[in-house]
Amino acid sequence: MRTKDAALLSVALAAGFGLCKTATSLAYITAMGSVSTSVGFVSQLGFMFAMTSATIVTAVVVIALVRAGRIAPWSLRQTPALVALCAGFLLGSTGVLSGLPAWAATLLLGGLCGYALTVLMAAWLEAFAAEGDTSAAIVQIVCALIVQAVLASLLLLVPALPTAVVSVAFLLVSAAVLAWAKGRLGPPPESRVLVADRKDRFTLFHAYLCLAVVVGVVGILHTSVLGSSFEHIVGDVNMGVPLAASTAITALVAMLMVQRLDPVSVYKVCFPCMLVILSLLPFLGGFLGPVAGTVMITCYDVCGMVFLLFIVEQSRRLGVSSYLLTSLYMVASSLFLLVGLAIGMGLGAVSADYGLSLLTLLAFAAIYPLAVVLMVVLRRGRADAEPPREEAPTGAASPEPAPREAEAAFERCLGRYAETYGLTKRETEILGYLARGRSARFIAEELVISENTVWAHVKRVYAKLDVHDKQELMSRFEADARRA
Repeated sequence: MRTKDAALLSVALAAGFGLCKTATSLAYITAMGSVSTSVGFVSQLGFMFAMTSATIVTAVVVIALVRAGRIAPWSLRQTPALVALCAGFLLGSTGVLSGLPAWAATLLLGGLCGYALTVLMAAWLEAFAAEGDTSAAIVQIVCALIVQAVLASLLLLVPALPTAVVSVAFLLVSAAVLAWAKGRLGPPPESRVLVADRKDRFTLFHAYLCLAVVVGVVGILHTSVLGSSFEHIVGDVNMGVPLAASTAITALVAMLMVQRLDPVSVYKVCFPCMLVILSLLPFLGGFLGPVAGTVMITCYDVCGMVFLLFIVEQSRRLGVSSYLLTSLYMVASSLFLLVGLAIGMGLGAVSADYGLSLLTLLAFAAIYPLAVVLMVVLRRGRADAEPPREEAPTGAASPEPAPREAEAAFERCLGRYAETYGLTKRETEILGYLARGRSARFIAEELVISENTVWAHVKRVYAKLDVHDKQELMSRFEADARRA
């Protein structure tokens, strides 16, 4: 792609995703334009429960379809989600649903919002995962978040109906941009639905766990103070402030972690900030007021924003479907938010019934899961840092360990392939990575070459071996190595 065309594509993707994120964040905060005020990011409890439930159901369905091979790359259509979100905005902001029972209107708007947010997020992150350069994709997402921070902060000051109309316009423009960009990005990279390496699976699990617990804790904070004398802790937060702060922090994180994004490290930085706030709440809750809510929501936003970058990077590095990673992200965050909101409501009821200090209950309920997750990730980090312990031989004729036999068979098979198919030294090296399920991004980082160079070698390897994709190559190589 020519430099001018690449620059135009980058600007279009950043602007389009920024407009989409602006519209979806406004849908979230204003309950599809049906309310003009919110307590933190909670607009209406019924709407939040309906939206998170719909998000979980939609994401689980997407995961099942991806695993079954029913959703191919580029096949997730944004049109139904676009129609659902635009309809929700117009129905919620115009009062058309006033004739329905309140619960029915809330259920409808929340369901439309949850479904649309999940599909649009998956569609957009797939486009960034298909970008030729991961660094460029990360820069584009950060620029989109900046667009969101500016536009959403301004539109939160505008009445519900004009905000809804502008949001619909943003959605239509972003959809057109995404459709245009897909035609210029070319075919998406090959993707799998399973992570082969055990260490990579643990990395993903810990990243999702850290995100989920932060979302859950912020959910506890919001609903526990609703209707109490401490509601101002989140109710008086100007949502534009944490949005702007978290966007700036995310941009800084993207610059500092340019080689490898790590949500666990971000969690480790956020943990002491949240710990200090939660520890002070029982003693200085009234004094801290919205400052406490601002810090907690900022940590929540930072973890969520960094995770978007993480999904794109991991999809390219591991060669895993971005649909799968995005849907898991939506399930984890929505499920823990749902649990957090429910726990917060329970804390409020317990405090009222038994005369216990609400902020003390809140601090205990929030600090405990945060600390447990920190211990889990620290323990795993120490385990990774420790060198493997070597067992002393129990006899003179101690058998060779099975992993070494498998590795020896792998190397023999690799050498036989190189000789049989006339592979060069570099092609043989890349074949070894491909047979282990590594992505082009991973190979480029390991060999310190460009991804374009890797893809050129990959195509030659495929041609010489007469295979069509990585999965076919892996299956064939594994069978031959087993025979070896």
